[in-house]
Amino acid sequence: MQCRAHVAQLGRLVHEFQSEGVEVLVILGDTVQRAQRYVESLHLPFPVLADSDRQIYHLYGLEKAMVFVQRTASIIVDQAGMIRYFKSATNTFTWLQESRELLQAVHHLKEQENLHEANSNEAVS
Repeated sequence: MQCRAHVAQLGRLVHEFQSEGVEVLVILGDTVQRAQRYVESLHLPFPVLADSDRQIYHLYGLEKAMVFVQRTASIIVDQAGMIRYFKSATNTFTWLQESRELLQAVHHLKEQENLHEANSNEAVS
């Protein structure tokens, strides 16, 4: 249930992410129908992708811990497809805090990008 709370929190913060030029999406290890119900039940303003065979979960080592606790992760991928931030967790009670940490990471990466761009422009001048 904490995962649902985290995703709902991301929904409330979506405009802050978008103001940083970032799109939010969630990958659910379930069927397309369940992903659609997830979006509808939480009134999410971003897509939830279905990973019914859990390939993405396995790729990032997000198998269940202790049979019933789902490992989860937050990942930031840049426009070139490079992973810039990855944080996984088994403790489901950290996700409300994780929403803000994720937004801070996005902001920090944007500042680095702007600094790099400014330095590149100075080098050309």
